[in-house]
Amino acid sequence: MNKRVKFKYEIETVAKSFPGLRRFIDSSFFGVSLMVLILLSVVLIIVEVFITLPSNQLEIVQSANDCLTLIFIIELSMRWLVSASTSSFLKTFWIDIIAVMPMFRIFRIGRILRILRLFRVFSIGSTFQRRFTFLSKIFESRLVEFGIISSFAIFAIVFGAVGLAQFEIGVSDEITSPIDAFWKSLFSLMAGEYADFPKSIGGKIVFLIILIFEMGVFAMVTGTISAIMVEKLKESAMNKPANPDELNKHIVICGFSAKASILANEFMLDPAFKDAEILLVSENANLEAMKLRGVKTDRISVLAEDFTRMETLKRAGVERAVAAVILSEHGENRTTRDIDARTILAALTIEKLNPTIHTSAEIYNEEYATHLKMGGVEDVVIQGEISGKLLARISMHEGLLAFFKDLLSRESGNTLTFIDPPQEVIGLDYADAIGIISRELGFTMVGIKPRKEPLKVNPNKHLINSSDEILVINPVT
Repeated sequence: MNKRVKFKYEIETVAKSFPGLRRFIDSSFFGVSLMVLILLSVVLIIVEVFITLPSNQLEIVQSANDCLTLIFIIELSMRWLVSASTSSFLKTFWIDIIAVMPMFRIFRIGRILRILRLFRVFSIGSTFQRRFTFLSKIFESRLVEFGIISSFAIFAIVFGAVGLAQFEIGVSDEITSPIDAFWKSLFSLMAGEYADFPKSIGGKIVFLIILIFEMGVFAMVTGTISAIMVEKLKESAMNKPANPDELNKHIVICGFSAKASILANEFMLDPAFKDAEILLVSENANLEAMKLRGVKTDRISVLAEDFTRMETLKRAGVERAVAAVILSEHGENRTTRDIDARTILAALTIEKLNPTIHTSAEIYNEEYATHLKMGGVEDVVIQGEISGKLLARISMHEGLLAFFKDLLSRESGNTLTFIDPPQEVIGLDYADAIGIISRELGFTMVGIKPRKEPLKVNPNKHLINSSDEILVINPVT
């Protein structure tokens, strides 16, 4: 017998192409190195365009630019390889492509076109934004604070303009009209100094008041932005923001509870999902809590939005995902029926967006399971049912708990796995196939899942068909 057996779902759930390359591109070393090279290329472009150099030095600069061009082309090629699609790559990196093209000698037609190479500066901003997406939310929910600061600044400018116009027109050579007074007030507030000291006593008093306002506004702006930055940095450290456009063949977990850590850990231990990324979709998702439970979160990202909304699920890329799990997520004043209603809505929406996805859902009330099954949800778990039955079994039989703990996690010595039936057992009786699979593969067969039928545990009289899936106890290596 060929001992290389294809595990079920091994091919369907393989994650992205070039997972190792993606991890390298996402590393901090790659990002920092790229930004340094971009800055170097910008400096060389400025030197080449704006400084007249001897021919030998100009040739050295151009050669260095050519080397950087090659590096940037390789970088863009790598990003294209790991992108979900060519269209998403072009949408994300069009600035980088525009910046690279004029670097080729064939495009070096005059200095004006060569200035396009300075577009590479924007690559620094886009790279920084992709890595630190919290910057885009710095001013989110801070309208009141910035409204107060803006009011103080506007009052100071208007007060200064009126005061300087009143006292300095006709006295100062610099202020000859109210417009001059306005600009003097504005620049004095922003710079904290007055280019030409006011001549009149009234002007000096007005300038003193402007300085007092300037110190106050500066302190408020600095304090507010510092508080926001600290808050968002902490938030970013706790929750790695998602970029769903780059996700493909990933796992979507909707809802957040203690089970999310167990789910994520088991997915990452399974060989079929070893390179798949996990997206948590929940307003309550917290990677810090998962880290405290010992979960490695480098392949887990967060979409902190309501998972019952279709727009959110589309953003989560469920059309490209291979598996979706909906957890019963508690909330303030939510009854179990409210929780189940959210689960059902999310599950049916996911199945509508992607009928081929494998969806599992957790609910409280068993009567809703039929609705989910009719909607295409493959597996429905009733909250507390499995744990209750397990508790009953281990209460009756001492030592049985170790068996279930061993089988239900890849962290232990064995696990449950579906495999395709080896050619040698097709057409044989289940009882006869047990010995062959155990002797040749080292697996213990415990069940058969015929095509489009429920799993049959230990079906002694079943004849194995080529379309069957065989459930085995697989020793974890």
